Amino acid sequence: AYLDALAELRRSEGLPATSIAWGPWADDGMAVQNAVVSGRMERFGLPPMDPELAISALEKALGAPDPCPVIIDVDWPRFAKEVNDSRTGVLFGEIPDVKLWNEANAGSSVEGAGSGERGTPLAERLSALPVAERMTVLLGLVREKTAAVLGYTSHEGLDAERGFFEMGLDSLTAVELRNRLNTATGLRLRSTTLFDYATPSALAQHLMGELAPDDAAAENVLPAEIDHLEAVLSSLPQDDIERAKAVVRLQSMLAKLSQAGTASGGSAEQDDDAGDDLAGASVDELFDVIDRELGDA
Repeated sequence: AYLDALAELRRSEGLPATSIAWGPWADDGMAVQNAVVSGRMERFGLPPMDPELAISALEKALGAPDPCPVIIDVDWPRFAKEVNDSRTGVLFGEIPDVKLWNEANAGSSVEGAGSGERGTPLAERLSALPVAERMTVLLGLVREKTAAVLGYTSHEGLDAERGFFEMGLDSLTAVELRNRLNTATGLRLRSTTLFDYATPSALAQHLMGELAPDDAAAENVLPAEIDHLEAVLSSLPQDDIERAKAVVRLQSMLAKLSQAGTASGGSAEQDDDAGDDLAGASVDELFDVIDRELGDA
């Protein structure tokens, strides 16, 4: 970008300048010496250029009025197919060859959702499905995009429990996968998403929570239930016996929750019996329990 800006500035001052953006060169080009880079270029429809043709294009570029030409060999159908599945696809949509490919493939969904659903947000499509089917759709989406980034023709062989980076993703392809998923889901996933949710299964579960949370799941119901309980207790007078009983029950519940996974002084049956005894306790007895066993807690 700096060289392009410098070339533009020099040209505006009447000075000679040309900044060329090159595609990969064949033979001894730097891109073809790295198998990962060259493989990714090929998959995006950017095959290595024949050096003689590249030199010929260079000669023409030096005498052309454009200070910042791009010299690259492009397989437009393959290129259009790849970029159309990402946010950068918008930048190339008006290139004639890309536009023709898009028009020819307008009936198929780049998201794998089927004809007629291309314009429907994924969250809306998921909400129309039974909860049990949502995970299947999201896991299929994650595996499909992962396979595409890895250059596989199908996602059928991808293990949903295997780590992304064990499959062969690196920092570059991880960003590409995240961008593809952003486009498919309408979300803005964090740069660390593939590290935080390192398998297709874990990532699909995360997407479920973002796009179509199960309203009946305990973790989603709990906040509203606690809010409701707080509102009910706040409406009771300070000296109400039912409020005192609730305080004891809640203190006992919190004690059990805080001791989860550790040795406790009493059994679950003893805790239940203590809760049952509260039903017939007087106010004095309740406060005696609080003072004796719970203290200032």
